[in-house]
Amino acid sequence: MATLAEQVQGERMARIVLSMLAEPDDLTTGYILGRHGGVATLSLVESDHYVTGLGRADVLLWRERLRARIAPDLMERVAEAEQYGFGTLIPADREWPAGLDDLGDRAPYVLWTQGASSFLATALSDRNDHRCSRVHPLRRTRHQRTCGGSGR
Repeated sequence: MATLAEQVQGERMARIVLSMLAEPDDLTTGYILGRHGGVATLSLVESDHYVTGLGRADVLLWRERLRARIAPDLMERVAEAEQYGFGTLIPADREWPAGLDDLGDRAPYVLWTQGASSFLATALSDRNDHRCSRVHPLRRTRHQRTCGGSGR
């Protein structure tokens, strides 16, 4: 069976998968992602390779936590998000809010969007608009909403 790193198609998809595996503000994920990129981070989740700059125990706990969340239908959920018309922003995108880079290892892995992300200018607030729980109905009204976390 192919690994996640082999199944993803580039940095964007890797970050989407990571957003489904790791909690927002996961410092270990943020550290590795910031230094190695999304595809390599997924590869490190599934491998036993050493991660420079992190303690062995920290990496083992991180792997155990993320591996437990790899569901058989994970890649189907990625495709489903695309099917529902959700967009994404990653740091390489022109529309990525530059201020998020100030968060360093705590920066979101990906921002989920609905609508024209070129108009993205303000934070969502109100506890992430109740964790973006109303995104699906808003999709029919073409409102813009953004959520940077997994919404758990």
